[in-house]
Amino acid sequence: MATISIPNPAPSAIEDAEKLRKAFQGWGTDEMTMIDVLAHRNAAQRKQIKIVYEEQYEEKLLKRIESEISGHFERAVYLWIFDPVERQAIMANIAIESKVFDFPVIIEIACVNSPNELLAVKQVYQSLYKRSLEEDVASHTTGDFCKLLFALVGTYRYDGEEINTELANTEAKILNDAITKGQFNDNEIIRILSTRSKAQLNTTFNCYKDAQNRSITKALSTETPNDFAIVLRAAIRCMNNPKKYFDKVFRRTLQKSGTDEDTLTRLVLTHAEKDLKEIKELFQTRTNMTLEQAVAKKTSGDYKNFLLALIGN
Repeated sequence: MATISIPNPAPSAIEDAEKLRKAFQGWGTDEMTMIDVLAHRNAAQRKQIKIVYEEQYEEKLLKRIESEISGHFERAVYLWIFDPVERQAIMANIAIESKVFDFPVIIEIACVNSPNELLAVKQVYQSLYKRSLEEDVASHTTGDFCKLLFALVGTYRYDGEEINTELANTEAKILNDAITKGQFNDNEIIRILSTRSKAQLNTTFNCYKDAQNRSITKALSTETPNDFAIVLRAAIRCMNNPKKYFDKVFRRTLQKSGTDEDTLTRLVLTHAEKDLKEIKELFQTRTNMTLEQAVAKKTSGDYKNFLLALIGN
């Protein structure tokens, strides 16, 4: 379930656009008004506010936001304005174009989304950047990473619940043979992970656990793990139990020294309208601390206030 709270009834887009205009005027920006409006509106409402604002005041809302605020707060608000599909396409491009390729972003987009959701992200990506997501992944990665990520973003899986138990047992053995030999880049592993439905894969992972008395992710973490094995584990976790995966990413991000604002922003913005409530519950169970408390400790100022509003503080 989502964590953002929306007033009922919500103000009209005209009223919200007027509030934002007033927040931008004067000697300083009224950041709290911006947060009160934008952090408490869903994607459809934000889109309408943007349309009305630009019609009423003949200026681009995003350009005005960029000129009024800065830093991590500005980047978070900027990304939040977009609907979830557009935002994922933009995040994918940022991940690909960054100095160090941000693998988790692409893994999450490819492995958490349904086939139709992934297709929608790829269509928007192509519209925005005049290149396909597959093309950019292929041109910014090499070797085994390229083979895996290209296969994952290029797939269109069957999305039904039908499974083949005999096939699952066979492919669980194939996976185990490759992992036991340390051949994490085996073409069969990539084929299985990139073509089978999530229902079929989860059955295969269960067959693996039954036969080996440990999960496939545990096997990948203990059998001479390397960077490629880490990426494989992330892909499997995203397909097998995405909420547990994101709880773990939240914990890792918030418990390490320093603050990884880019990852924290991505996590909150991606899930606030989707399933952040369940992730929050998992986080609190594992840490004995609320997600709000953890985020408040690692952030400050308007950036903190904005994230906490989205989290449902």
